[in-house]
Amino acid sequence: MISDSRTLEMLRDRFSHADFKHGQWEPIRAVLDGRDAIVVMPTGSGKSLVYQLPALLLPGLTIVVSPLIALMKDQQDKLAAHGVGAIAVHSHLSAAESREMHRQVEEGEGEILYLTPERFKDREFFERLLKRRVCLFVVDEAHCVSQWGHDFRPDYLTLGSVIKRLGGPPILAVTATATSEVRADMIRQLGMRDPHVTITGFARPNLRFEVRRTVNADLKDVAINEILRDTEGSGIIYVATIKETERLHKEFCQRFPVGMYHGKMTPLARKESQNRFMAGEIKAMFATNAFGLGIDKRDIRFVIHYHFPGSIEAFYQEAGRAGRDGLPALCASLYRVEDRRIQSYFLGGKYPEVQEAARVAIVLEQHPLRTPVPLTELANAAGVPRRKARITLILLKRHGLVREHRGGSWERLAANLIRVDLSSDLSSYEERRAMDQSKLEAMVRYCQTTRCRTRHILEYFGEKTEADWQCANCDACAAMEMWQRKQ
Repeated sequence: MISDSRTLEMLRDRFSHADFKHGQWEPIRAVLDGRDAIVVMPTGSGKSLVYQLPALLLPGLTIVVSPLIALMKDQQDKLAAHGVGAIAVHSHLSAAESREMHRQVEEGEGEILYLTPERFKDREFFERLLKRRVCLFVVDEAHCVSQWGHDFRPDYLTLGSVIKRLGGPPILAVTATATSEVRADMIRQLGMRDPHVTITGFARPNLRFEVRRTVNADLKDVAINEILRDTEGSGIIYVATIKETERLHKEFCQRFPVGMYHGKMTPLARKESQNRFMAGEIKAMFATNAFGLGIDKRDIRFVIHYHFPGSIEAFYQEAGRAGRDGLPALCASLYRVEDRRIQSYFLGGKYPEVQEAARVAIVLEQHPLRTPVPLTELANAAGVPRRKARITLILLKRHGLVREHRGGSWERLAANLIRVDLSSDLSSYEERRAMDQSKLEAMVRYCQTTRCRTRHILEYFGEKTEADWQCANCDACAAMEMWQRKQ
């Protein structure tokens, strides 16, 4: 039994905090007592400490599953500054660095180990990991586990079985955005046992939410120009497509110090752009949603959505990167009715139809047994988007017909893949498609509402408010106050 006094002493000595923030102590105590726990706390409220502190007190290794390498590296650097032995194993390591990380894991070094979920596919590495005593298994950005979440990732579905193979250590799932439905799915997928649930509330009083109606791209560009000209500090401008991100960067880079970030840039170019943003050398980053997860820049003064995202969860997570220092920040959406088509197009490319799944299986059948084939090659040959091809292969894997290799290659283990009827498996994706459409409708309602926008967000996440509660800090509340004055 780890005493409360020892826990508080560790907080002060290793992290230099006088006391816990709201919502941190209860899940920390639960984890130290060996219980599973779910933590839903806004961005910047101190979720990371909830697992970092127990990692120093519990005997054994704390594993942290994180979706992004940049996020792991950021956390590793911060822990090193506090004298905490943190190891991060990922694909960006050199061969020598990778060997050293593997040695540290095998020989019992390090208190915290950061991994992406894909790393568990490395059998040699996993065998090394099984030699360690795992005292806590942390799932960061845990909404990625749920099929009902806004950022569902199939690789997260394997974590439940991974946890069992590691001996069933206590599980801690942390996220900034999760509805009750998503939380229930997280519990089921991870195999959590009566978890302690901490929800500190979703309100961010320092954030001003606005929706600016724009009938065309020209008016959107005018709004961006005004924000860049008149708003102090730095910010992020989220754009739905790479093409439009590049156009906007080209348009504004002559007038303002702005950067650009999207998934088709080289890793070096993305890193350089991010470093300039973090160093305060540029005023704003034009970016797709590939940018921002785990970016700990506390003085972001504005987050603008050039196109509205596909769900309130995605919007609130991205908007929540503003004002982490507690000072006022602007979260504005440039709403155009026609932008709905962009999100509808994205939804159409997420989940495979039966015919598309069959084409992927037929293409793989044309390759010899037990011969790894790159996912991109399979997708291109089948004429199916890469994401859809991957989902199909994951379903075939559940039937024991294919095997995935590290690096994204797949091999078939049987002669006739299409003998398996995947229609029942794919029916769950039909439900997800309907859910995604429902989330998009909720996002549109947020943009169109004349009610308090903060209240709209809180009610979406299931947080109860008083009948007459208003935030008094959004454009809808300001418009209502002006109207009342005129009466």
